[in-house]
Amino acid sequence: MTEPTIVTSPIIWNTPALDAIARAILADNTAGVSTADYSVIVLLNDTPELITTAEEILNGHALLTVEASPTELVEGTGDITITCDDALIAGDADVGYVVLLDGGLYASGTDAVTGGSVTLSLVDPVDGDYAVYIYRLTDMYESGFVRITVTPEVA
Repeated sequence: MTEPTIVTSPIIWNTPALDAIARAILADNTAGVSTADYSVIVLLNDTPELITTAEEILNGHALLTVEASPTELVEGTGDITITCDDALIAGDADVGYVVLLDGGLYASGTDAVTGGSVTLSLVDPVDGDYAVYIYRLTDMYESGFVRITVTPEVA
């Protein structure tokens, strides 16, 4: 049996976000991820293409501009709009997204890039701290994120 290949970066990622993004892009070629003093993607296969892709995922962290409006909201008072209008995605057909709620995976998927941007909505968000990551599915696999806080409704 071949030993797994470990690809590292000094950039410290959020573990659930990195895991979701790596699995979406690398599929069954990843055994998992780890973060501590640095970030790691563990590959089951060590082809040069997979190693390069893993390096690009790790090093593309926080290179896309992602914004939210509003970034602070009281639960039950509305929706949140997340946008990425970055020149890096202008030629992309789709991007991936990961939504964390209080540090755990809340949602993930893909959405179409329209007119060089993508817009996501958090509809009726519940109380908690969100981190929304948007990442490229091609080329250098850049990503970006925004933090959002939803506070409890005051009775």
